Amino acid sequence: MGRIKLVFTVVAVTVAALLTSILPAVAESPAQSIVFFPVTLGNGATYSCTGGPPFVSNGDDSAGNCAVQQIGKPADLVCDVPTTITFVHDMHQFVADGSLCHTSTDEPIAPA
Repeated sequence: MGRIKLVFTVVAVTVAALLTSILPAVAESPAQSIVFFPVTLGNGATYSCTGGPPFVSNGDDSAGNCAVQQIGKPADLVCDVPTTITFVHDMHQFVADGSLCHTSTDEPIAPA
């Protein structure tokens, strides 16, 4: 079970990296929330999400409300508000822990 979770996490981050390099317009879409998805091995990924929870990243179609913003944690934000993000791939769902990001003095923010 742990090995499957690790493989799925690596696949999710790899897909995120590919989408960021291939589809920069998707990564820059307007959003209301920034969610950081950490991984044990690697840099993790930052997602730009419209609306609030549930946060869903669906690479297969537009049913999700989150898109990859960048690989790694945002340097200018604090990501410490626990949340979850659901990754959907070929009808399979994987719910993972993530963190909602905000400025160091504010509640979770909407990116400019």
